[in-house]
Amino acid sequence: MSEILVLAQSLVLNALLPYLIVRRDLRGLSDERLARAWTDASFLSAVVAFGPLSLPVHFTKTRRSLLGFGLGVGLAALSLAAQALVTVLLSTALGLEPN
Repeated sequence: MSEILVLAQSLVLNALLPYLIVRRDLRGLSDERLARAWTDASFLSAVVAFGPLSLPVHFTKTRRSLLGFGLGVGLAALSLAAQALVTVLLSTALGLEPN
């Protein structure tokens, strides 16, 4: 049963962290960059289907530069690291051996 909780937490964070990162980014974008961003339906589909892998696409699409791509890759790596940390902490708290 504990493994199911760890799996559920992983699935939730896989979509939630990129969602929060992109929503935070959208608030600070100029009108020109905001016009290049995904529509809400496309954004939610990408985040749920691809998780952190959607971040480089979002930042490249809105910034149209290699700097945007690098920012997206960096934030995707941070998102994955945060997910891994939470998974290890939860697994340890539940008495499971982290893989």
